[in-house]
Amino acid sequence: MLGEGTAAPTFALPGIVDGAQREVDLADYVGDGILVLAFYPADFNPAATDESCDLTELDLFTMQRDVDIFAVSPDSLFSHRAYADEYSLSLPLLADTHGEAIDAYDVRDEEGDQLLAERAVFVVDQDGVVQYAWSTTDLEERPDVDAVREAVSNVGGDSTAVGRYRVGHAHYMEGRRAFTSAMGSYEDQDWLIAQGDFERAMAEFQESADQFQSAVRFAESEPLEQGFERAQEKATSLWQAAEWLADSANQYASGNGEEADNYRRDAEAPLEVARDIGEPPDPDDIDLDADAAAQATAAGDDSADLDVPPDPGTAPTTSQPGGDATGEPKTDEDVDAAVKDVEVDSPDSLGPGVDERGDRQPAGDGARPTDVADAVRIDGDDDRSADESAAADDDAANDEDIELDLKDPTE
Repeated sequence: MLGEGTAAPTFALPGIVDGAQREVDLADYVGDGILVLAFYPADFNPAATDESCDLTELDLFTMQRDVDIFAVSPDSLFSHRAYADEYSLSLPLLADTHGEAIDAYDVRDEEGDQLLAERAVFVVDQDGVVQYAWSTTDLEERPDVDAVREAVSNVGGDSTAVGRYRVGHAHYMEGRRAFTSAMGSYEDQDWLIAQGDFERAMAEFQESADQFQSAVRFAESEPLEQGFERAQEKATSLWQAAEWLADSANQYASGNGEEADNYRRDAEAPLEVARDIGEPPDPDDIDLDADAAAQATAAGDDSADLDVPPDPGTAPTTSQPGGDATGEPKTDEDVDAAVKDVEVDSPDSLGPGVDERGDRQPAGDGARPTDVADAVRIDGDDDRSADESAAADDDAANDEDIELDLKDPTE
């Protein structure tokens, strides 16, 4: 068996992961976080009963975000799938049909001709070093889960905690950027954009809170633990506020103003909690020999984006039909002012025979009387042909002659 303090070998094997077949490369996990490797002789071995199997208790480690666990045996993927279904196992089952991983960890059962693995458990730390190793050739003996759990708990330290905190801080900063953008869109009543940004912020804050929680678990010094707990509390509060504000924006977009305002007011409580906690410090500024993390998160945060958005019902709107730039409806005086601003041609430009009021004047010196309608006619409105226009001019002249002939010659 591979001993404690040894660098953990890596390997690539096919496996059943979340009910589906997938290739697993251990190099993607060794050196990243805590790794638990559980070797077992075969599927449906003598340690399995009607109620549980030899992997049932180890399966609980799949619920810890900071631990990756894999079980390895020489059985096929078909057998692994049946074993996982029979005992409702969540941990990935890897098929080492050629004994590569079994030999790398020196847990081959040499007692029979058939390829079998000893029952063994290895806990590997974040540096890729085996910190716990246990094995047995007794086919009915199960692993001591309490010992494995203690070994996992002993792996860590402040440096590991800061590493987890660094990941959480990166997600937190992305969440704040999305949250600030969402608050601006919310105040501008761009509901769909605000909803999308709030949902993005919510996802980032959730991941941030999970990583901060992992940092708390690994921290050895009390000041770091307290600081990371405060950071987790702030990320969780902003996650809740983002969720309610996303719901509020969605309801406003749907026209449900009353329900939207209820969500908006619900967001005030988590925002108040977030305001009471200072910004999580930059990971590069954390001194492992000081209480920088605890001090940095002690003061409040007066960032403007942590104030609850104003009630849109009290804000001016620019969407009212017939409104001006301030959202106010137009009045008769506004219409009169607009009409006065329209430029009208001067009488001289209306053509000969038209006075200042636009009335037709008697023709003189050969000038043709001109109708105001003719003067303001838009190009293309007159559908008369050239001949028709000329005939109309002759009729107008004849009308003048008749009018003059009817006058008293003595006048």
